[in-house]
Amino acid sequence: MFCASVPGVKDSCEGDSGGPAVYQGQLCGIVSWGVGCARKSSPGVYTNVKTVRSFIDKALGM
Repeated sequence: MFCASVPGVKDSCEGDSGGPAVYQGQLCGIVSWGVGCARKSSPGVYTNVKTVRSFIDKALGM
């Protein structure tokens, strides 16, 4: 898990769980949860894709 935010920008909200966190064109996280809903400058919590990559590959039959 990791936290991420962009200063002055709203974070994720209900319904965003499972969505992507992309950095420089690479999928690096999956939206997990946050504090409240779409609060400015409040970090979101993301699942680190590297730590669950083998699970994802197996689930997709790769």
